[in-house]
Amino acid sequence: MPYRRAHWYLLALFALSLLAFWPQYLSQFPTAPVAFHLHGMTAGLWLLLLIAQSLTITRGDRALHRTLGLISLALFPMFLAGGVGIFLGMAERFVARATPFHALFPPRLALLDAVAVAGFAWFYFQGLRHRRTVQLHARYMLATPIFLMPPILGRLMPFPPVMPGVGEDSLLFGLGFQVANLIAAAIAFVLAGRSGRHAKPWLIAGGLIVFSAVLFQFVGGSAWWKGWFGQFASVPLGPAAFMVAAFGVVIAAAGWIAGRDARRPPDLDEQVAPALST
Repeated sequence: MPYRRAHWYLLALFALSLLAFWPQYLSQFPTAPVAFHLHGMTAGLWLLLLIAQSLTITRGDRALHRTLGLISLALFPMFLAGGVGIFLGMAERFVARATPFHALFPPRLALLDAVAVAGFAWFYFQGLRHRRTVQLHARYMLATPIFLMPPILGRLMPFPPVMPGVGEDSLLFGLGFQVANLIAAAIAFVLAGRSGRHAKPWLIAGGLIVFSAVLFQFVGGSAWWKGWFGQFASVPLGPAAFMVAAFGVVIAAAGWIAGRDARRPPDLDEQVAPALST
């Protein structure tokens, strides 16, 4: 089983997420919007789920590992719904110019989120599809937190340490997110270099992070994107979240069926993954 100590790194990332989102979310938990709660709780639960998955398979508890894998089928659509809630909420605050910050950064951050959620969905599908092949299954599932790293690390950069206002602080906030993108991509590429012929999941994850960084820098501030992004402010959250969650159910079902019908690999070093096996 690869990455036997993955749970320790994921636990560290979970702790960093609590620190990163304390000023703007956790410290204001009772008054935070519902979309914040859905996104925050599903993202946090996803990290905790991966931590538990790593621990159970490392300790040989395959039955619990399978059960937790089944729970992911329900959690995944809710995570997608939370993502669309954050996207639409940013559009509303951008149009309303709620703060100087919201007049500048939501279009850029929305592009990061769009790539992250799409990449997350694709990796989860591949993780289910390859659940019988331990080397690929582990890498595809452990690549999903890569897309959670930029918003976590970006908020922890000392460029400033808290949500910025205008002027120089806003420029430094953007720099912090780009540094976070660079760190996340570097981690993915280093893991790819250590994965040999199983490097594909990490290479794709790193490439998507680089792609989102380019969008953030060169597309997020363009007039045409700002105009198009602002139109999402009028999209009702309830129906949009329901449709995206339903799409998540389809993705999960498709991945499950593809993995169920997949043949076991002939290579001797490709062990059958206990996760989500039927």
